[in-house]
Amino acid sequence: MSFRELKLGRLSISAYWPLLFAVAISCYFLSPNFVSAEKIDFTRDIQPILSDKCYACHGPDIKQRQANLRLDQREGAFKQRGEQSVVTPYKPLQSQLYLRVIAKDKKDLMPPVHSERSLSQKEIEMLKSWIEEGAEWKEHWSLDPIQKPVIPDDWEGHPVDFFIRKRLNSEGLTTSEIADKRDLIRRVTFDLTGLPPTSSEVHRFLADKSSKSYESLVDRLLEKSQYGEHMARFWLDVARYGDTHGLHLDNFRQMWPYRDWVINAFNTNMPFDQFTIEQLAGDLLPTPTLQQKVATGFNRCNVTTSEGGSIDEEYYVRYAIDRASTTSTVWMGLTMGCATCHDHKFDPITQKEFYQFYSYFNNITERAMDGNAQAVPPVVKVATTDQKEELEKINQKLSKLRAKQREPMPEVDADQKKWESQLPRWTILQPISYSAASGAKLKLLNDNSVLVSGANPDHEVYEISAKLPAGRYTSIRLQGLVDDSLPHKGAGRSENGNVVLSEFEAEFSTVDQPDQWEKIVFSQAWADHEQPNGDFKIVNAIDGNAETGWATEGFKLRESRQAIFLARETFGTNASITLRLLVKHQSPHSQHNFGRIRLAVTQSSKYAEMEKLPLPENWYAMGPFPVENFAEVHPPEESEIDINQKFLVGEKTLTWEEQKEYIDGKIHSIQIPDTSAIFLYRNIHSFTDQKVTFSLGSDDAIKVWANGLEIFSKDVSRGVAADQDQVIVPLKEGQNKILLKIINYGGASGFYFNLPGKVELIPAQLFDLVLLSESDRSEAQRQELQNYYRQNVSSHLTLKEISKAIKQEEMEKSKVEGSIATTLIMAERETPRGAYILHRGDYTQRREQVQPNTPAVLPPMDDNNPPNRMGLAKWLVHPNHPLTARVTINRFWQQVFGTGIVKTAEDFGSQGERPSHPQLLDWLATELIETGWDVKQMMRLLVSSDTYKQKTEVTPTKLEKDPENRFYARGPRFRLDAEMIRDQALAVSGLLYEKIGGPSVKPPQPDGLWNAVAYTDSNTARFVSDTGKEKVHRRSLYTFWKRTAPPPQMAIMDAPSREVCTVRRERTNTPLQALMLMNDPQFVEAARAFAKRVIKEGGTTIQEKLIFAFELATARLPDTEELAILEENLQKHLHQFESDSDAGMKLIKISESEVDDSIEVVELAAWTMIANLILNLDEVLTKG
Repeated sequence: MSFRELKLGRLSISAYWPLLFAVAISCYFLSPNFVSAEKIDFTRDIQPILSDKCYACHGPDIKQRQANLRLDQREGAFKQRGEQSVVTPYKPLQSQLYLRVIAKDKKDLMPPVHSERSLSQKEIEMLKSWIEEGAEWKEHWSLDPIQKPVIPDDWEGHPVDFFIRKRLNSEGLTTSEIADKRDLIRRVTFDLTGLPPTSSEVHRFLADKSSKSYESLVDRLLEKSQYGEHMARFWLDVARYGDTHGLHLDNFRQMWPYRDWVINAFNTNMPFDQFTIEQLAGDLLPTPTLQQKVATGFNRCNVTTSEGGSIDEEYYVRYAIDRASTTSTVWMGLTMGCATCHDHKFDPITQKEFYQFYSYFNNITERAMDGNAQAVPPVVKVATTDQKEELEKINQKLSKLRAKQREPMPEVDADQKKWESQLPRWTILQPISYSAASGAKLKLLNDNSVLVSGANPDHEVYEISAKLPAGRYTSIRLQGLVDDSLPHKGAGRSENGNVVLSEFEAEFSTVDQPDQWEKIVFSQAWADHEQPNGDFKIVNAIDGNAETGWATEGFKLRESRQAIFLARETFGTNASITLRLLVKHQSPHSQHNFGRIRLAVTQSSKYAEMEKLPLPENWYAMGPFPVENFAEVHPPEESEIDINQKFLVGEKTLTWEEQKEYIDGKIHSIQIPDTSAIFLYRNIHSFTDQKVTFSLGSDDAIKVWANGLEIFSKDVSRGVAADQDQVIVPLKEGQNKILLKIINYGGASGFYFNLPGKVELIPAQLFDLVLLSESDRSEAQRQELQNYYRQNVSSHLTLKEISKAIKQEEMEKSKVEGSIATTLIMAERETPRGAYILHRGDYTQRREQVQPNTPAVLPPMDDNNPPNRMGLAKWLVHPNHPLTARVTINRFWQQVFGTGIVKTAEDFGSQGERPSHPQLLDWLATELIETGWDVKQMMRLLVSSDTYKQKTEVTPTKLEKDPENRFYARGPRFRLDAEMIRDQALAVSGLLYEKIGGPSVKPPQPDGLWNAVAYTDSNTARFVSDTGKEKVHRRSLYTFWKRTAPPPQMAIMDAPSREVCTVRRERTNTPLQALMLMNDPQFVEAARAFAKRVIKEGGTTIQEKLIFAFELATARLPDTEELAILEENLQKHLHQFESDSDAGMKLIKISESEVDDSIEVVELAAWTMIANLILNLDEVLTKG
């Protein structure tokens, strides 16, 4: 017989509550809306009937409205229709509304029979009584201005208790006694920190005999850092926080800095109005701090996708709809999202008003198709204190090294002069004509650059002509220059500042034949930067294909760019020529046009010489292949490489996949599973037979083949870094097949590859400086030239050593910077997108254009507020807003009492439930505003009321009259939320690792859950549990949240997936929950650690230990009967494990932490069972 069966008293009665509730409800349901013999109240009794039964056909939605009749407005309800009014006060039999609901003829009966919304006899009688009493009409309660109810001067009790007792008196109920101190400390500690009280906290409270002992306890709890964690956990549900994108690959993203911001905001008691403004519009503050930008992550928590076939505009609209709907729910308790496709069917919100509200969120700089990337701009980097300190140390070392690099070195300066004399001389073109094919305006600046303004067409071609003196020219240089007039002060005209050059073409004509143009064919091109995430190489600009192009990564790098185009044959004559250039932007990337360009030519042969360097093609990757040892041979290394090859590994077919993002000279992380290998293949074209040196790096082991011959192998376990290995490789003239094998023995994985003689373009401005004589150079110009030469060109031994040291420090700096979290934030577009009513919510069906605005049924926005998210945030927290304070305090009440004063916390509209205590809600809402939106003060206010401090015991009368405790004749009692149950087990057992903030962690969970829902190429396809107490035993708040497969321990206990905003969790009781709590390895480990603690700290006798254990978990002492039951069960388990010690050993080894060998296996196993039993008591799993 189980302990639960043995103690059907106060220990486990909650197991039967669902049954008792069901019986009570089925027999006689008495909700807070139950109407007694008192006068009919319109908002309480009549409006819910009209909303539920009538609004679908006679409500706000004009498209669904029948007979041109509105029953959601006074004008429509009292309108004269024919000989009678819809409602005639005091006269039901002259009121069409009443006559139609009692009609005998089905064709006249309302609601129609087929609607399945027929009124009950009770509802009909209420309508009749309401009309007989004069048909008093009121607008919906939640839209009325908030007015603070008056509490009589002679009331000496707590303000909350005044309103509660007033309602109890009207219902014929009385309050319960105040709970004892043990019950109170457990209850309030859970409600303010999410954790149980420690033994020392319990005994300190019991020992405090002062009249203010409870108030002092509350103050201490509100100052604990665990308070912020607990409050944040509720907020993360409404913010739909997750650690993955949520759709398609459901890849990893770093949103945890936002979570840390929320925790800190609650711990520092940030006023709720500021809390609102920073989350909705922190980026729009005059000089936003990094943390204020991080706060805007609230509206970057939404799910995103990059699924093939998805359309960018479609998902941009979806995200804006999600943000508008979430904001309306969280701050106003409105279901505005229901007006996406049509006017709201129940609430006075039109479709136009929804899209006006939506327009506040329709102007963000993000890319809707997230590319499955971890950091989709706009983003910020958020360094920890340790990372900041480490970077400061590195920067100090770099500063010293660079100072040494600048010391006087006459020999080096002489070499620099020689180098300068050998540099190509560029002639900047002086345009004689310039035009744009599709309407952009071009202007010639003093430096001979051309600035573009005006219209920014989807596709644009610039044509520029210039005269050139006689000569034979080899190359043309294109510069894209930054300018303050361009978006983000970059070089491009797109909203994000990026550029895609699809083609660069040139031709010339001679003086003798000015109308005959000779095309210049380019054989090679180089750029100082190529966007890495795709096929955006500069050679795409000379391939004759408008679909491809060179991208500058201007959305990230706000820098000038240059590209050099080498002519296959020299061009020019012994006489002057006219050069005509076409700069084409015709790729699929609309409006990605250069905003300022400058052109130059050279006669130098340097670039023709550079063309002979080995020319690599893109990498291809195949894998993973399982690996048992370094010597194991896999199919790609046994056969001739063919990119169309396929190999079957297990049940998966592996193919060669092109990897355009793998750029030489950079470290690349690869998702290689543990004890697996991946192959990398590419062709390298060599213009002659030659030997070159490959620079390699790998994590872990590496093998290299060239043209089928193994030329290098290294069996090693290491982290990847640049230049870890140097390998001399013979290349033949023509194509050379290069194959790499990277083996990962465990943990992270990656590779590095670089070729010799990589073309590094000298910054264009340095060529201009070289043309100046030394005497004409400023100190800054002299230093710029010297720095470049010494850092990038000189082969002087001392400088090479310094450069090597600098490179090592920069690599370390890059490593630290790479580990810094990059989190998603909001950022406003400089040019508004424009918002439109979307017919049926279809992004392709634009109708009327709308401007940002708020629903007409609510107070208007202050004229001084800007028409953006900042204005919206200020409007929401304006004292005259009827919803924000009500909705907010209702959620705080819900946290503490289990159910909100308005049960439907997510819906304060006509379909939501009316408040059980309207005056209390308004008093609390006004108090919240008057205290300066002080959250801690409001939490203190709620938990200090006698209503909160009541005993939870229920009597038959109270159960009959108030089964859900909506009148609050007893204290709050309900099952703990998922996170609290797990955290309690960790805390009581002593395992809890109390670190505040930081990245999410992955405690153990059953294998295969992620894999079952994941795409194989997702970086969250395979769950790998963390190790170490600092990760495995963190609070559940920090558990990694994969949206398509939430932590199972949380999901089983009713935690949401966080794919959408959740302001009210469901609370169920299922057998699966009990099975999980008794058998999940995390809870078994907690029970074992709890047992160890009991044995070590609980005293010398069995009874002392049992009392110690019971008090730790429940905060009270067990009675004699309970002790006897516990001891009886302990003896049974001791006998069980004495006869089966293997079973005991298996039990105590289920853990992350090490087993204490100083405790006998039988003893530890038996006490583990007792600890498990105690942790599964209803009293332990329930608050109250």
